[in-house]
Amino acid sequence: MTPLTHTAATPADARPDRASRFLRRAGAAALIASPLLMLAGMITAPPQDSASAADYVTSLARDPFLTELSAILLHYGLIAGALGALAVPGLVRGRKGRWPTLLGALAAAVGLLNVSGAVRDDWWRMVIGRQLPLGDAVRISDTVDGSAFMPLWSGTEILAFLGLLGLSAGLARAGVVGWWLPAIYLAAFVGMMFIPIDLTYVAGIVFALLFLPLGVAGARVFQRERAAA
Repeated sequence: MTPLTHTAATPADARPDRASRFLRRAGAAALIASPLLMLAGMITAPPQDSASAADYVTSLARDPFLTELSAILLHYGLIAGALGALAVPGLVRGRKGRWPTLLGALAAAVGLLNVSGAVRDDWWRMVIGRQLPLGDAVRISDTVDGSAFMPLWSGTEILAFLGLLGLSAGLARAGVVGWWLPAIYLAAFVGMMFIPIDLTYVAGIVFALLFLPLGVAGARVFQRERAAA
């Protein structure tokens, strides 16, 4: 008898590949959606005269509709970015850029997930700004921000920004993207330090550019999926 050396793939054998392909495409869609949602959330954010707590509470209380719309867009933009970031290391082939991309993706996911929960602050600050005198609302806001364990939550925001930098640099090192991507990211990061907060639209567009590495990575995932089809 001739030994059996090859078996045809069955529908059951094909299911894992279809499932993996679906997850990769879902990750790519999340990556592309993230910067778009972040841009929409920043553009619809209520204008703020300064970075003070009083002006922040006042801006949120001024227009509840814009406050809620902006907050929900930012929340899901951050969630999409965190979930999609986990698909980015799959773009790297070989050793170059592997570890910066992997560590950057993990750091970005942790940071973005934490910040997504912090967006809920906009709702309660909006309510106290509308129902309490401004001085009392600011005192409550400052007290919450000064809670002992709050830095363990809010302090992880830097992980998101460092993670996105590592992710974009890793992809550039691996040849997946050009070095223009980390250059744009660094320019946007520095720009956020100098753009006045009252320039709402300008600050919003520059802030959204910090999520550009995710959108570019998502486009690359879709390109590979089409090439492999």
